[in-house]
Amino acid sequence: MKYIFAGVTFFSFFLVSHLKGQTPIPNGDFENWISYGTYENPQYWDTPNKETITFGISVVTKSTDHQSGNYSAELESKQLSFLSIVVPGAITLGTFNINFFTQSYSVSGGCPINDKPTHLKGFYKFQPKGDDSCAIGVGFTKWNNGTRDSVGIGVFSTHDTVNVWTPFYAWIDYIKNEQPDTFNILALSSAENSPTAGTTLLVDNLSFDYTVGMNHEDPAAGINIYQDREEKQILVYFDFEKAESTEIQFFNMTGQSVSKTPVETLTKDRKILNYNGYPAGIYVLEILHEGEKYCKKFFIN
Repeated sequence: MKYIFAGVTFFSFFLVSHLKGQTPIPNGDFENWISYGTYENPQYWDTPNKETITFGISVVTKSTDHQSGNYSAELESKQLSFLSIVVPGAITLGTFNINFFTQSYSVSGGCPINDKPTHLKGFYKFQPKGDDSCAIGVGFTKWNNGTRDSVGIGVFSTHDTVNVWTPFYAWIDYIKNEQPDTFNILALSSAENSPTAGTTLLVDNLSFDYTVGMNHEDPAAGINIYQDREEKQILVYFDFEKAESTEIQFFNMTGQSVSKTPVETLTKDRKILNYNGYPAGIYVLEILHEGEKYCKKFFIN
């Protein structure tokens, strides 16, 4: 079975215009929807619905199951039986360009920004099928000499079933000390290369935050990560209030583990992962501690 969004990334965006002050996320509470006759999209957001409706299905729908207000966005992975393709529910503040027959897609567009939030936050529910995981990510870019450079990225991902509205936090790693001019958000009900139809993600009340310091509602509270590009190392600092069972893995974008630490009980510690000799690309650092999973994406040049 094929998967149209395999290997999706969170940083293909372009400039729109400028705003001032702390940046709002357009229709981040998903209260406003636009009807296109046979399907609906949340206002300001694009989805694969305009393509999947040809096969009689919508992968993003308006749900009355909400954290607040009246509605949320429900993203469900569904199979197109005619092509034997599983398409995830997906939303973006940019534009999807999808060709099911060539198995190709792109994400373009975004929204203007002139500040640097510390994290993307919101609420979610998740019902995975099989080994699926969901992902909610934000990317920041900037025009530089006619090309668009990646400035920062934040990703939240989980494979755990969540039946009640739960807050999530996607902490943003700024890989360049520059002010981005554009951001985009992409949420996927299935973030795996082998998704299962029926996986469902509900999202509500997305917003940016600008606070610093420890947030005890965040499962990653007590973890700080620093990328030392000169020494080609990832430094992970732990400052837990009590000793916690912790394991660290480093994955490439094919899902292959390229480094792993033994399970240890940590409190105030530092762990170093070397990536000297790794091919250029995007890698995921996964930290498992006390039953929670925390992921960070890194660019290796």
